[in-house]
Amino acid sequence: MSYQMLDRSTASMPDLDFVPEQEDPESLIVWAFRRWVLGLRHQAPEQWDTVWRGLQRRCGEPVAREAAAALAEMIEALRRTARRTITHHQPCCRCVGDDEALLLVLLGACQRGDGLLAQTAAQTLSGIAHPDGLLMGATRFAEAFAVRGLMLPYRDMPAGSTVPDGVMIH
Repeated sequence: MSYQMLDRSTASMPDLDFVPEQEDPESLIVWAFRRWVLGLRHQAPEQWDTVWRGLQRRCGEPVAREAAAALAEMIEALRRTARRTITHHQPCCRCVGDDEALLLVLLGACQRGDGLLAQTAAQTLSGIAHPDGLLMGATRFAEAFAVRGLMLPYRDMPAGSTVPDGVMIH
């Protein structure tokens, strides 16, 4: 994975315990994804603890436990199998990058049971034809959020996203 950096002159230092509690489910997902990856990159388990606390405050313990496990599963699937660089912004950034938008498309499609869109988003995000581990984790995460009533809006594939070579969409 590669990590897109912010110009520090335009960004304040992130509050390590900031959780977008009053924000929409998409903001919570993007924040959790960014924090989890940051924890992996810097070998900083306190980032995972922050994600856990944020999910627990927003979703309650059972949903937070399932969502955190599913998030870890998705990210591990990407780490093991992705054939392209996955980019993201820093946790405090209000922008949403293309790969983060693809993640939201994937999770929203999983919540709605739109298998074709979920498959296409997972293939585009990972760069592989059969992103089964990513899809399984995404489905678990989406279902956990749905149980808590945190529904994602419909989103289509971001403009300019391309499906990997050799992948056919039916």
